[in-house]
Amino acid sequence: MKRIIALALIAALCGFGGTAEAAKMWDDMSWWGNTGATPEPTMDTKGRSGYWWWPKEPASNADDGELWGNRGIVYHTPWEKPVVEPPAPPAPPETPAPKVERTAVVLNNVLFDFDKTNLKPEGKVEVDKLVAEMKKFGKDSVVIVGHTDSVGTDAYNQGLGQRRADTVANYMKAAGIDGGRIATKSMGESDPAVPNDSRANRALNRRAIFNITVVN
Repeated sequence: MKRIIALALIAALCGFGGTAEAAKMWDDMSWWGNTGATPEPTMDTKGRSGYWWWPKEPASNADDGELWGNRGIVYHTPWEKPVVEPPAPPAPPETPAPKVERTAVVLNNVLFDFDKTNLKPEGKVEVDKLVAEMKKFGKDSVVIVGHTDSVGTDAYNQGLGQRRADTVANYMKAAGIDGGRIATKSMGESDPAVPNDSRANRALNRRAIFNITVVN
């Protein structure tokens, strides 16, 4: 009857250490033949504190007729299967914050007295709001449009509307807004807000308005 000396015992007698580590490096077991062997040991059932490295079941055939290597025993301190940390799940793609479309500040029209171009206190309040907004958002720009009522000739009112727009623009420049961001134009009396059929309505048409371009 064949007797196969335990692999680890042979290594120990020959002065080699780390038998379990050496055995674990033998990942390809195909050359052993059809033994059902695996690279991982199992605990010896006979209470000898050893581990069978091959085969899957730590037991001998009745006639000890196994293929060579089928009964190698690794006598070692209790073996623990190395813990293989699972790969970390991929980080979820970052969801960009939704872009908020900014809209232009809402301003009241700047109103002027009859045949006047100077800014009144309530008009300065509106222009100051725009100045603050344009200082906050340095790419915004504005077109200031001057208007008049219907009193006077078309040519005169065209010039009056332009002077009103220029008055507002100069106020903004003095407040620190780059003149390259400000444009002016006059509509004269051609685009009234309300019909020029009463004194109250004509007062509403003597105005400057703001066409603001917002850059998000």
